[in-house]
Amino acid sequence: MNDQMKVELQKGLKSRPVYIPAWYRYDEEGSRLNDVCLEQCKWYYFHRFEVKLLTDVLDEINDCVKESSMLVDLGSGNPYKTRLIIDQLLSTHERVTYVPVDISQDYLNKTAEDIKAIYGNKLDVKPIGEEYITALKDISLSTTTDRKLIVWFGSLQNLPYETQVDYLTEIRNTMRGYNEQFHLSSIRRLSREMGGNIDSSNFEIKNELVVNSSDSQCSYINIWMEARHNCVFDISKLDLTVRFEKGDKLYFHEEGGISCKYTIEQIRHLLNKASLEIVDFWVNEHVAAVVVSRR
Repeated sequence: MNDQMKVELQKGLKSRPVYIPAWYRYDEEGSRLNDVCLEQCKWYYFHRFEVKLLTDVLDEINDCVKESSMLVDLGSGNPYKTRLIIDQLLSTHERVTYVPVDISQDYLNKTAEDIKAIYGNKLDVKPIGEEYITALKDISLSTTTDRKLIVWFGSLQNLPYETQVDYLTEIRNTMRGYNEQFHLSSIRRLSREMGGNIDSSNFEIKNELVVNSSDSQCSYINIWMEARHNCVFDISKLDLTVRFEKGDKLYFHEEGGISCKYTIEQIRHLLNKASLEIVDFWVNEHVAAVVVSRR
């Protein structure tokens, strides 16, 4: 774990209310649990509708992006959906450069090897195990092509709203030349890597949907553990002692919620703040696919 990650953990655990950054759950085990949620949880509709929408409009999306021969996959995880795009690009290119980006280096290495085995020499796989902003800057500095296709499935919605703008702005710059066990994975990782002794039985997991109708905001979900009674825990490697009174909350994400829900006008407003504009979009009952360009 690099120094910046430790700084972010300390920031959240010293805050009031206390939180653990959403990205922290995505180590190898958390990433595996996320895949289980996507594939087996019958209540988690988002993944299924994403796949359905992509399948329905894949030919139309390909008309917009077929000139790209480099595919950057932010938060690649298990790249099942991305493979639909890869297959389309390989229908017009003999070889495609695939750059999966994921914060979990161990899980990324495994999935990179898996996808190499599927596509062989048709796919030049260049994994980057970094946080998104760092990875995007590296890609921008190391490549000169202006035909990059960047896909970002679902991860945008798990970031605070202003951070979404930061990431979208960095994406623009780069365009140059769930279940309980899943949420608790960050608690287990704190114990394993940082010497934490948090007893999750002292807490109750809760969530809420916060609805915003303004074009300048979006709806989102808050997820947290709420203390059942007064308790104290230590994080030895961060030199921290965190105290909770009954009813205090420990959020599983930064301020501003996760799993954001947008209207098209909210998406348009968000993209406009990052100097991006919508080329075309497609929607079904629950999700949208949006192709954007630089302004």
